Amino acid sequence: MAKTDRCPICGVAVKAENLIRHLNDTHPRHPDMPAIRERLKEDGRVEVPRQAAPPLRLRRWHVAVVAGILVVGAGAVWAAPYFDPARTFTRDSCITSEVFHLHPFLRIDILGSSYPIPANIGISPGCVKPLHTHTASDPTTGFVQLHLEGPVAKDFTLGDFFYVWEQPFSSTQILTHADDGTNHVRMRVDGSPDSTYGALVLRDGQQIEILYGPSS
Repeated sequence: MAKTDRCPICGVAVKAENLIRHLNDTHPRHPDMPAIRERLKEDGRVEVPRQAAPPLRLRRWHVAVVAGILVVGAGAVWAAPYFDPARTFTRDSCITSEVFHLHPFLRIDILGSSYPIPANIGISPGCVKPLHTHTASDPTTGFVQLHLEGPVAKDFTLGDFFYVWEQPFSSTQILTHADDGTNHVRMRVDGSPDSTYGALVLRDGQQIEILYGPSS
């Protein structure tokens, strides 16, 4: 059984080898401490040094785990934008689901005659683009119904539709017809002149007319 002493100041029982440490830790400024230290020194009592904590040992698997966590975290930060549906869903995407579905209408008039816009623009085996047609333009009105749909609500432009159709369109050209000084490209949206051309944001129910011919 370990030998104990009582603290001469507070009377607490402590191991004999820990008495000096107890006095130094608990009563360092007590007025009797100088005399008590001297008496203990005469008795050959010395403070037992504290055991140093064992050094931290990192095993190889510890390093591997920490490195793996850092790599995964960095990868998540780098890849975060690519998990954003609004970023990953583009005019080149194939539709796998839909949360929005809009129907603008488009008519192209070349030198006074309605140009036939074909069906199934943006539709191929195994892939339906977010901008597409199902039917051809109406032979009476010349308008074709455009379909905009996809897994996230997102703005697409008239230029996006022509990109999917793979046909040129700008303020100076429509299909194979370019501004020649006499004939020009003009555009109307819901009956009013519009100068946004390919930048026009498509909205549900819009009636878009692209006209090529004399300005007057």
